[in-house]
Amino acid sequence: MKHAREIVTLLITFTAFFGDHVVFQSKLSNSKLLKALADSAVHGILGCLSALAFLSNDTNYSTQTLMYNVMFCTLISCLIDVDHIFVAKSFSLQDITNTKSRGFLHCTSLWLFVTISLLTYSYITKKVNILSMTWMLILAFSSHHIRDGNRRGLWMYPFGHTPPIPKYLYIGLTMFLPHLLAVIYRVTKPMRHTVLDYSDVVTLI
Repeated sequence: MKHAREIVTLLITFTAFFGDHVVFQSKLSNSKLLKALADSAVHGILGCLSALAFLSNDTNYSTQTLMYNVMFCTLISCLIDVDHIFVAKSFSLQDITNTKSRGFLHCTSLWLFVTISLLTYSYITKKVNILSMTWMLILAFSSHHIRDGNRRGLWMYPFGHTPPIPKYLYIGLTMFLPHLLAVIYRVTKPMRHTVLDYSDVVTLI
């Protein structure tokens, strides 16, 4: 599609601005349930759009490749917040939304360690499916963590937390990081892309 990158980038910008307004400043924020659902939806949409922005930099992807990778990235972007349940040790929405500490899935340094390890493994073994999965993981956690970082900073264990990311820096990073990562992927990938095959993921585990 012509101008796909520009359109997706604009949609990312709109979602970040409007989504945060809905979650934190609209009447929805008065309801813990609606606020939690809206927050998760914004994370998922940003993950989806980040994957589309990344994939829009290469016109050779099949429809199946696009669908699997976008769905995977969107799902992970939403599921990161599942760790709130483990921190709260409860399924009560009241407990989950009042946790003061952050769960392990919000630890940026942990995700960096895992994804760098997976990238190294995929390049050494030529596992193209693991490589595709890993780039989607990077897009998912980076879009989620950067958005959360606007309020609480990034958790870089064992060094602690960074200062909160300024609003416009968070928006800018969310807009342009998928395109930067796409360039890195295109320059460094050692093999032709393929669809994400979950059997390879299971085999790896």
